[in-house]
Amino acid sequence: MFFRLISSGLLLRVSNVGSTNMAAGSRKCSTTRLRYLTQKEAIALDEELFNEYKFSVDQLMELAGLSVATAVSRTFPVSTHPSALIICGPGNNGGDGLVAARHMSLFGYNVSIHYPKRTPKPLFENLLAQCVAFGVDIVENLPPPQQLCDHYQVLVDALFGFSFKPPVREELKPAMTAMIEATIPVCSVDIPSGWHVEKGPGIAKALRPALLISLSAPKMCAQSEFILDAKHYLGGRFLPPGILHKYFLRLPPYPCEDQVVLLSC
Repeated sequence: MFFRLISSGLLLRVSNVGSTNMAAGSRKCSTTRLRYLTQKEAIALDEELFNEYKFSVDQLMELAGLSVATAVSRTFPVSTHPSALIICGPGNNGGDGLVAARHMSLFGYNVSIHYPKRTPKPLFENLLAQCVAFGVDIVENLPPPQQLCDHYQVLVDALFGFSFKPPVREELKPAMTAMIEATIPVCSVDIPSGWHVEKGPGIAKALRPALLISLSAPKMCAQSEFILDAKHYLGGRFLPPGILHKYFLRLPPYPCEDQVVLLSC
């Protein structure tokens, strides 16, 4: 659910692009010099948020999911992409997806969830129950990837996070294949599913998202040479000053009361 800095001290510049028009108005892409987190650093940062700063999992999940829903709506507004499918995995990324589904339904989207391996914990069960109460459709069997465009205009990838280790389990392979082969845009939560946190996609036939929403701070795989033409947002406006200082994080300021900031156009 979170981000990465560069242990070697390498600083990378997010592409310097002019203003871009979005549904919520015009924003400028950030030119802040970012530090990107390794997998080890991302895990350590999470543990500090829980142990040192006393955040709860559901508290951070709610803020992360709202950020995801906001970034999706900025990039693929309900006026042009009214129907969305969110593919949720068994970990915290899947919980972020469940929260995003609820918020997107409130934003006016017709939202469906595919949740092939459910997590038998009260938090996840409650989030799923909330989605159902808000009219989110639960899809048990995915249509073939080429037919997804007949039902949806945008996919949200909340399958795997930065703790993923290959191979993909059999029960999750159809969901992974659907996102790789889909002809509609995919929006990835924090890490494109199946990617190595530091080395990126690794294989030719990998998920290529149209939108990446980094949470807390970007991970190494969010560098421009990996995400190519994808739009890139940062969300998760909850990092304490002590975390920023300890990890030498240089993050761009969030505009006004926004929960997300555009990093690259």
